[in-house]
Amino acid sequence: MRLIWLAAALGAMTVGATVGGAAVRGPAVAGGFYPADPERLRAMVDGLLDKAPRPASPPAAVIAPHAGSVFSGAVAAEAFAGWRGVKARRVIVLGPSHHVGFSGAALPASGVTAFATPLGNLPLDGAAIERLRKMPGFDGPPDAHGPEHSIEVELPFLQRTVGNVPIVPILVGPRTDPQTVRGLARALAPLLGEGTLVVASSDFTHHGAAYGWTPFPREGLGERLLALGRATAGRAAAIDPLGFREQVEVSGDTVCGRHPIGVLLELLAHAFDGTGRLLDVTTSGHVSGNWSQCVTYAAVAFDGAWRRWRDDPAPPELGTLSAGERRALLRLARATLETHTAHGPELANWFAHHRVEGNLAAIAGAFVTLNHRGRPAAEALRACMGSIVGVRPLAEQVIESAVMAAHDPRFPELEAAELPKLVVEISVLSPLKRVPGPEAIRLGTHGVVLRKDGHGAVYLPQVATETGWDLETFLSHLSVKAGLPPDAWRHGARFEVFTAQVFSEEGTE
Repeated sequence: MRLIWLAAALGAMTVGATVGGAAVRGPAVAGGFYPADPERLRAMVDGLLDKAPRPASPPAAVIAPHAGSVFSGAVAAEAFAGWRGVKARRVIVLGPSHHVGFSGAALPASGVTAFATPLGNLPLDGAAIERLRKMPGFDGPPDAHGPEHSIEVELPFLQRTVGNVPIVPILVGPRTDPQTVRGLARALAPLLGEGTLVVASSDFTHHGAAYGWTPFPREGLGERLLALGRATAGRAAAIDPLGFREQVEVSGDTVCGRHPIGVLLELLAHAFDGTGRLLDVTTSGHVSGNWSQCVTYAAVAFDGAWRRWRDDPAPPELGTLSAGERRALLRLARATLETHTAHGPELANWFAHHRVEGNLAAIAGAFVTLNHRGRPAAEALRACMGSIVGVRPLAEQVIESAVMAAHDPRFPELEAAELPKLVVEISVLSPLKRVPGPEAIRLGTHGVVLRKDGHGAVYLPQVATETGWDLETFLSHLSVKAGLPPDAWRHGARFEVFTAQVFSEEGTE
């Protein structure tokens, strides 16, 4: 694989051509990632497509890998096989930027009218690109396209299926946040409709020292990578933007095209009627036998029709959690901790069996507490982190709080081996309410936020119950926690209180 990357780098030094005054983005990785000879390339792509199963109807969108053809070509062919003979108006190709870091999307430079491969030129959909150029988020650096292979590697498959159809090549930067991903999808939605196809180009897990990610031992590596790839790509196939994003982020998985996939999933979730199919998952190790550096490849197809963009409904108001919701949140917190510490598929598997709806979709603050099993209350605490103010749906807040708890600065970082010995507790908080003074605080019922002179600290309601402190002792400890003298609460402090729905694995059936 190092030879392929070397060829890609060398090819990137000789890109670009001018034909009749118009610029053509020349192939950067021909001869490295795929054959440079047109006849060999045509025969290779056609041969891979001939071997791939052909669905009954063409998909509207696909996820396809972009590694060297010897490694991922067969999986890519499974994604594209359904487009043979399809008459397309345009193809939007979303790829990650491997060489240039930025936020948002990068379009080709003005004046570029086509992308070339050894099989010929694919014209750009100039009108669509110029429309996008005026939209927020589409101001990434055009020169990112020069050395990039993630879009180019998909083009020969397009040429041998839908022909030299107009394309809209878009690189999504590695610094793109979820809000920007949603905005990019919203801007692309008007381009959808009959005759528009979408490709999200991505490889999945990159495992090995060369990629800086080696969480798994060599023994059983292949099956472990396949299981992780199936679970992660399965969230994409389920059209689950949140589950896909959280699995990748919490695990630290090295999915290079996570942001292009995120844009596609937002489009599918908001402007599509249909379903997804996981077609295949494999790894370069299974192809080559080299496990020292190994990449996972997946193909996903989405069958259905594009429609007008539909915004998400307003989140519900938080109510009393049912027993089922409490169990689901406790399992979510544990799955998050398992995924974060051991990098496995547990979080994706949680999303495969639970829907984020009802109270799980309500905006609420939450804390995740980890206690040593069987220890006295005074010695039990292992971690407790969270957010007092609700700014995101409860399920997302529990995930974030669990990850924060794994890194509680008061304790050593959490290790996977500890988890069986810990009990997970969750506190779901009501909105904050300011009170005039300490006399309004009800110990055991109220959690308390103390603020003074730029300092602040919080205790959850159960702290008073577990410690047995009276009000003065409670507030003195809270002052010290805020970095203030023990009696700072007596003058000039501001108090806010909240209630909490508190539940743990040891008290939930």
